[in-house]
Amino acid sequence: MPNTLADACIQIKNAEAARNKSLIITPASNLLQRILRIFQAHAYIGEFEKYEDGRQNKFKINLLGKINKCKAIVPRLNVKVSQYEMFEKRFLPAKNFGLIIVSTSEGVMIHKEAKKKNLGGILLAYIY
Repeated sequence: MPNTLADACIQIKNAEAARNKSLIITPASNLLQRILRIFQAHAYIGEFEKYEDGRQNKFKINLLGKINKCKAIVPRLNVKVSQYEMFEKRFLPAKNFGLIIVSTSEGVMIHKEAKKKNLGGILLAYIY
């Protein structure tokens, strides 16, 4: 089975490296939409829209040129609240720089929110 999240992260990173202004990602999924909302809320990407071309749903994303690295975490790792700092050191270049996206029982959020709410979860992706 293809990993749509990993494919989308690679496409975003490559489009940023090529200095493209926009990009189309297929196929669209609800998980990817939640992650793109987080990226947008933290000003890594601009506006995005979901549309259907007759065969499948797609995302059209406007890029801002602020992404250095965007990658899915494969295999998806389980994390406890006490382990967030360890994974920050592993995936992010500096403390308080970048985001780790976590799927928790209360939804998809960044690691800082999950730490405040005292929630563990599954690591999905990181961006900086």
